[in-house]
Amino acid sequence: MEEKINKDIATSFLKGLSVIEAFDHENPNMTLTEVAKKVNITRSAARRFLLSLESLGYASQNGKVFSLTPRIINLGYSYFSSLFWTDIANKYVRIIVNECKLSCAISILDGENITCIMRVNSSTILRGGVDVGGKLPAAYTATGRLFMAEMNDKELYEYISKTPLKKYTSKTIIDPKKLFEKIKSERNQSYQVVEEELENGLLSIAVPIYNSQHRILGCMSIGTFMSEDNAKYLKEYVLPLLIEKANLATEAIVLLKN
Repeated sequence: MEEKINKDIATSFLKGLSVIEAFDHENPNMTLTEVAKKVNITRSAARRFLLSLESLGYASQNGKVFSLTPRIINLGYSYFSSLFWTDIANKYVRIIVNECKLSCAISILDGENITCIMRVNSSTILRGGVDVGGKLPAAYTATGRLFMAEMNDKELYEYISKTPLKKYTSKTIIDPKKLFEKIKSERNQSYQVVEEELENGLLSIAVPIYNSQHRILGCMSIGTFMSEDNAKYLKEYVLPLLIEKANLATEAIVLLKN
């Protein structure tokens, strides 16, 4: 049976967006051939898209190599400016960083990943922490698991079944059933802790920020390297601090919208 094509969808526009998304931290500069291969389009199509982006100032060319320009940030500005709650959350994130001396980020669920939309660094920056715009696999992050815990059984089952489960460390949960049961069992928690599932020696915690309908808008998270002292500090001091400030942020957001 032939797949039904939705005539209201501009497929060329979708491919153009894929070309933009092809550029990332690992691939900031690419040739036409490299872009075409990564996006799975012809070299001539890649050329048309890149030259179009260049004509608008969103891309630049140096010989055979293309890269995005800072102007590409404009494409995301409307989204970030529509997130009224991030200004409120930023206030509390800064308080957290000032009090616990650890970097703190706010991330949202983005498909099978989480995407960082805000990060406030401490004076002692944790190397390896995700930067704004950076992505991490949702299944193995404290933030991702909070979003997953909000799903009902059917949604959660379908989400896990469609999400690639990769073994990053000896502690990574790659059995879909075990991950499903673990998240179900932790639904009533007001936080998530993930220990060494994404990277050896990495401990992360996250707490949710809600809207007036009690739906998660985003999560505050902090990560640090594992040690007995760090784990104790994170769980006994930082976690209550995160919960308190996230609750205050939620209260402020709800009051603002009422």
